[in-house]
Amino acid sequence: MNERYRGKTVLVTGAASGIGRAIAFAAAREGAGLILGDVQVDRLADTAAELRAAGAAVYYSRCDISRTSDVDELVRRGSDETGPVDVAFANAGVLGIPGDVWTYPEEDFTTILDINVTGTWRTFRAVLPGMIERRRGVVVATASAAGVIGPPGLPAYVASKHAVVGLVKSTATNVARYGIRVNAICPHLVNTPMLDKVTNEIPGLRDSLDQQTPLGRVATPEEVARSAIWLGSEEASFVTGHPLLVDGGLVAQ
Repeated sequence: MNERYRGKTVLVTGAASGIGRAIAFAAAREGAGLILGDVQVDRLADTAAELRAAGAAVYYSRCDISRTSDVDELVRRGSDETGPVDVAFANAGVLGIPGDVWTYPEEDFTTILDINVTGTWRTFRAVLPGMIERRRGVVVATASAAGVIGPPGLPAYVASKHAVVGLVKSTATNVARYGIRVNAICPHLVNTPMLDKVTNEIPGLRDSLDQQTPLGRVATPEEVARSAIWLGSEEASFVTGHPLLVDGGLVAQ
C-alpha cells in the first residue's frame, strides 16, 4: 500500500459524502491525519467514525464555508488537534437550481457564488498563511468540467466554477515562490447524493447523462478522489495552476 501522505495532515471540506468523503478515505489509506468539515453534521460524524475505526486520526467539525468564522475555526482547532495543514482539499460546494440567465433569481445566484467561489477563497485564506510560514504545502480545489466549458441552464454554477479555476491559477502563481502548489480537479458528472437527488426526480435522465461522455457513464467518487490525491502528492511536484479534467472525455468531444 502506498503511504504518500504518511506524517501529513489533510484538510477536506464537504467531507460528509460524495467526492469529499472519498478523498478523506483515500488520504487516510495513504497515511494522513485528517481535518474534516461539512454542514451535514450527522453524516460527517458517521464518516469520522468509520475512518477512526480504520485507524485514522480524525478531527471533525461542522463547517459552513459561507461563514468565515467556521472555516477559520475548523483550520485552527483541527491544526491544534492533528498538526498544521499540509494538503488542503477545498471541496465543499453546491449545484443550485437550473434556469435561464435572464430569469435566474438574484438571491440564488449570489448564494451559489458565495459558497462556491468565496467559500473556496475562505478556505485558501485559512490554510495559506501557515503553508507560507513553513514554505511548503498543497491546495486542491474541486472545480468542474463546467469551469472549462459553458453548458446551458446552470448559469450560477458554471460562473462559479469558472471563477474557481481562475482563483486557482492566480493563487498558484502568487504562492509558487513559497514552494506551495495549487491545482483544481474538474470532474463532470459524479455518482454522488447530489446527482441522485436530481436524477431521481426525472425518469430516464440518468441513462441520458451516462451517454454524455465518450466513456458512457458517470464517474465514481473514488475515481475523482484518486486524481485529487495524486495532485496533492509529491508525484505531482511540478504541477501547479492546473485544472485537471476528470470528465470521461466530455471536453474532448
